[in-house]
Amino acid sequence: MATDYSKNGGLRAWAMNDGSMLTCLANDYGYEHVFAKQIEFHGRSGDMLVAISSSGQSPNILAAVAAARKLGGTVLTLSGFKPDNVLRKTGDMNLYLDSTAYGYVEIGHLALCHAILDYSMEWAEGSRAVARA
Repeated sequence: MATDYSKNGGLRAWAMNDGSMLTCLANDYGYEHVFAKQIEFHGRSGDMLVAISSSGQSPNILAAVAAARKLGGTVLTLSGFKPDNVLRKTGDMNLYLDSTAYGYVEIGHLALCHAILDYSMEWAEGSRAVARA
């Protein structure tokens, strides 16, 4: 999704899933900090973190939210399972799926991410049209 957001949606995006980075950070700081440390290294004030956790309870995702907040970032959360999950309480905008089935929640999150991409592609195309005018 991050590649599509950057290439097609005109957004600066990156996925924090590099295997070497995750292994190194997990060894040095603990797995609960693998995303937070990347945000500390690369994040900027005004960035938006899209935080996804089916249960809304993942310690590494919650630590990433805290790191983004510390930098002055905005947070969009995608969660499911319980309506009062911890992650849902942390976002500026929250997309919650009312299901306890992992598959339904994860597929729903993917559909929402694609909808955001489609919207950003329309926005990017509009920006390009204005620039050409």
